[in-house]
Amino acid sequence: MELHERLVAARKQAGFETAVEAAEAVGVPYGTYSGHENGSSGFRRDKGEIYARKFKVRFEWLMLGTGPMVDLASKYRELLTTFDSLPPDLQASYADVLRKLAEPYQHKEPDLERPPAKAKSA
Repeated sequence: MELHERLVAARKQAGFETAVEAAEAVGVPYGTYSGHENGSSGFRRDKGEIYARKFKVRFEWLMLGTGPMVDLASKYRELLTTFDSLPPDLQASYADVLRKLAEPYQHKEPDLERPPAKAKSA
């Protein structure tokens, strides 16, 4: 993925549907920002830092394409902060939603009733 493609992906994951919205939010002229997104002009570290911060992506991912797009620790903190700010009656509902979202990633315990498979001899 090229730099300008990562910028588009970062914008979209941050919830900005259009480059116009993103340019306004970042405070960059639309012509400058659209050039960064369409690849007709690159951008330097200083702009990359602004974009990464505004779009909540890792700077290294945006500029170099290394590692994950987002810092998972900050996402977890964001979830916990949101959870803590909810009234107690909504916390239970929020927890149920999070459990459902996490189900596909849960480690399944092995079935202890079934004996382990025997190893084949060579």
